Amino acid sequence: MHAPRPYGRFAEQAELSPEDAAAVERLARTATNFKQLSVLDSLKRVADLPSGRQAVAIDMGGVFRILVLERHENPEHEVTGLAETNVPMLFSGVITRAQVLEGEGVGIKLTEQTRQRLAGYRTDVDLPPKDVALQRFRVDYQDRFAYFRPNYSGIYTFTQYVKQRPTWYSGAMAEVAQVVGGYGRQVLADLPDDQIERARMRVPERFMREIRREVAGLRLPGYTGFPDREGQFQYSYLSGEGNAVSFDTGGKPWLLRINARGVFAMPLPLVPATTAAAFRDYIEEVSDAELLKVLDRFGGLPSGETFPDDEQDFEAWRRAGVFIKVCDCADFYAHQAFYAASGWSMNSRGSEGFNTCWDRDGAGLLRAHAYKMKLQLGDAPDGGRLKAAWQFDAEEAERAHAYLDRLFEQLRDGSHRARAIAYKVRRATAAQILARASVSNGPDKDYWDALELEPIASHQGNVARVGTGPMYWPGKNPKSMGRLKFPELRGQGCESFVMVSEDYTGPAVRCDTIVFGCYVDDELQVVKYFYDERKVQEKVQSTFEKYMIVGQWEKTETTGLSGLMGYFYTSAFDDRQVAPPVSTTTHVTGIDMGYGQPAFATPPLLYCVGSLSRARYYYHRTTVKSTAGFGIDVAACVPVFERDCILYPYTESTSGRAESEKTEQFAMADPTSYQLWCYDNIFHYMGQTDNHNKGDPPSKDGVPVYVDTLVYSPTEVSDYADSGNWFNLPPGGFLDVTAVCGPYTSRTSSTHHANGVVIGGEAPGFEPFSSEKLFPAEQSGRLSVSMKGAGSVVAHKDIPHSWYFGFSPEEQTYFYRDAVHVAIGDSSYASIYEQDQNGLRRRWGHTALADNRSAHHFIGVINE
Repeated sequence: MHAPRPYGRFAEQAELSPEDAAAVERLARTATNFKQLSVLDSLKRVADLPSGRQAVAIDMGGVFRILVLERHENPEHEVTGLAETNVPMLFSGVITRAQVLEGEGVGIKLTEQTRQRLAGYRTDVDLPPKDVALQRFRVDYQDRFAYFRPNYSGIYTFTQYVKQRPTWYSGAMAEVAQVVGGYGRQVLADLPDDQIERARMRVPERFMREIRREVAGLRLPGYTGFPDREGQFQYSYLSGEGNAVSFDTGGKPWLLRINARGVFAMPLPLVPATTAAAFRDYIEEVSDAELLKVLDRFGGLPSGETFPDDEQDFEAWRRAGVFIKVCDCADFYAHQAFYAASGWSMNSRGSEGFNTCWDRDGAGLLRAHAYKMKLQLGDAPDGGRLKAAWQFDAEEAERAHAYLDRLFEQLRDGSHRARAIAYKVRRATAAQILARASVSNGPDKDYWDALELEPIASHQGNVARVGTGPMYWPGKNPKSMGRLKFPELRGQGCESFVMVSEDYTGPAVRCDTIVFGCYVDDELQVVKYFYDERKVQEKVQSTFEKYMIVGQWEKTETTGLSGLMGYFYTSAFDDRQVAPPVSTTTHVTGIDMGYGQPAFATPPLLYCVGSLSRARYYYHRTTVKSTAGFGIDVAACVPVFERDCILYPYTESTSGRAESEKTEQFAMADPTSYQLWCYDNIFHYMGQTDNHNKGDPPSKDGVPVYVDTLVYSPTEVSDYADSGNWFNLPPGGFLDVTAVCGPYTSRTSSTHHANGVVIGGEAPGFEPFSSEKLFPAEQSGRLSVSMKGAGSVVAHKDIPHSWYFGFSPEEQTYFYRDAVHVAIGDSSYASIYEQDQNGLRRRWGHTALADNRSAHHFIGVINE
């Protein structure tokens, strides 16, 4: 063998270990020998090093060099199904420009933590710009999402970040999608020669050494641990098949595939190096809160991989015990989806799911069905990753290794089938390996392929129908009822669900039926469709009493038949109400005014006896409100980009309204009154009080005038005016009132009246009031929302757009409403396509990255 030519050696981050250095030397010798013996102008050879890295020997143009790289730097390397040491760079921020011109990069506003990560956490260098435009994120839609591509794009390229949002997914799946969206394209050599474009996550060798040790030789369950080369989203959120994330009893995440075949689970594909304790130690040392958020939630960075599309590949992993059927859900998928993007809504732990569907009964009537999913996933040791655990004695080792060499020679294509077979072999015991080696002379690939193993974990679950109800609508015109809207698949807007049952000819059917459901902050929120055409003549509702003095009373009278209005209501908002064609409400308020002045009534001509009395006064304010043509309208809308969101518009209106108000004063006599008397032998000499005209000195010539008798005459309502002996007449005694009455009773008075006179008795001051107002037709309303980041709140109290209640689309134009939220991060932020008084989106929470002018696409982790 020839001695190697002198070469330059370039190792990432650190010098090589003695073992790696020896392997590099061997590569240099073999490459030199092969090139010279083969008389080649240039040569490139790749070898794996004991540490898990790769050495790439390049002899070209007279220059011989060897590059020592982590495996992720060479995207063309052979896929073996073993854990490798790649660590993708995570970009966090908000997409500012997703629709780009030729050669233009996708705009991103980066988080401060990402800028530090791109700078290697160094404080002695300038940070990258806050706003960047990167070819790395110029990513087309994956073929399964081709429906997002516009029919005509003109001079623009529409990247996946225009409409393929993380919030199409539910629960932890949305979090994973937001993280994975921050990787971008992984073939760095195809990107511009720029530090940010080709940024890689560099981990110091002192941590990398431990990472290699932790993941070395691990065989992965159903995934490679590498993000998609093109940076495309792989997960599905559609009604026919959707992905979700659930956590097992040990807190480890599993990826779910939910379709007509059932609910299947596999360990959530993670980047192996990021699951190592040494990687977390490094991230804690540099205080990268974004990556720590992901590690805390999932145990590592999700790679973005999903179940294989090919059914044979899927079956290969199912037989290996990696893809595990949790439960059946064929009953749900025997029905129709309300809209194409309606994957299952999941709670944050993935232990519960909810979805709705519909069909027609034998009479042709629409019926909706609600289903609840319950999952309990068992733990798989080390997330299903396997280390080699075979132990052969010296005599057996040669035979076993020869057998395995023959077998693995047939498994070098890196296919799902090959990796699934290798995984099954890794699960086998040494005795099973030796047994196959004894009976097989060939590679034995077909045996291992057909072998079906027990699942790597024990899962339980069920999907059960929890509600069924009719959806009757009296009209036959498909556009007559457009109030229930769901996102159109291509994200063009919101599409009305057609409520008509064309073939149904039976009577009207009362409805109170769940048509949609989603989890908002782990609370299930449902939308119900309500219909009841029954009408009733309402009774008068009144609190009026026979005697109304001080207090409040109300009476409502209706004209015509009344019915319960409101087609939709939700778990959080219910505005259904009974309303008649005409309603009149009379409200009476009685207010105390106190006592009037005492009234002294002098004796009439010839008589001795007069009276002293008083009254307590009050007034009534009577308002009458009459409403004609009262009506409400309610709709339900699931906006574009959001699986777990309900928009609830409400309006109320009248065709006319009248209000009147008047005030009236009333009095009630005090049940306690008094008799007064005087004597004059010409004018006042007949009769006597009940106490026989007491007084001293005796009255003559009309004076003195005495009060000597208390008279108590109660009624059933006189308690209001009763205050007892209000004039303080002594028992059996008398009081002199000559000063008040004498000027009218004295013989010398010139004011004698045949009927006597009344002195005092004035009522408290009062000015009566009366008004009447007529109002034309009126309308008011509000829009409420239920979604993560907002909860269940009123978004605004303006009249909602009329198209909420109309049919969409009209002439190929869709009613557009969208909503987005931050799926993962310390920042809580949500916004909807409704403007506030400043022309910005209605929003809840805050992130410094949002300008509140568009439906932001967030990537990575949003902590600021």
